[in-house]
Amino acid sequence: MIYPFVRHGLDILFVGLNPANTSSKKGHYFSTNPAFWNQLYDSGLITTQVNMNVADEQVFGSSRINANHWEYGVTDLVNGLAESNSAVVKPTVRNCVDLMQTIIKYEPKVVVLLHGKVIKHFVNAYMGKTSVKRGNLGKLVDGCDTVLFNVPFPHGNSIPSKDKIEIYKQVKETLESWNSTMYK
Repeated sequence: MIYPFVRHGLDILFVGLNPANTSSKKGHYFSTNPAFWNQLYDSGLITTQVNMNVADEQVFGSSRINANHWEYGVTDLVNGLAESNSAVVKPTVRNCVDLMQTIIKYEPKVVVLLHGKVIKHFVNAYMGKTSVKRGNLGKLVDGCDTVLFNVPFPHGNSIPSKDKIEIYKQVKETLESWNSTMYK
């Protein structure tokens, strides 16, 4: 089983659908395929290439290799279910409520939604947004300054990695802009 890396003071909270079987067995997020970690590196969100089998501890458990020593965290819309076939995963309203409460409680600067089902269930169904583009979705959570981003899942789809990297670059620019306005 894998446990979320969620805490106060996060610059980015990444939200997947659920842990894959392999990741759950290994006890580490995104340890099935290195695409996610490579995209973070290629976008400049992390400064060092990482071994996918322990990368979550380096990136989510510490800020040492994160750009600007930003704090990153990770959770899933459906926690506690290890399943590699996303067609089997059925998010509930309770899952959406829990994610909303997590965002409101911890107020990360940015939330990156990483799966089409997360967008479908959390943004479309739960939040009532009917059309969602890729990239910056803006501040969708009432009373919260968190900016949401829609980034397609790192692998297993037809969307080129370079497109995902470009969105991660937008995330980085958003945080740099946020920080520059905070210190004026």
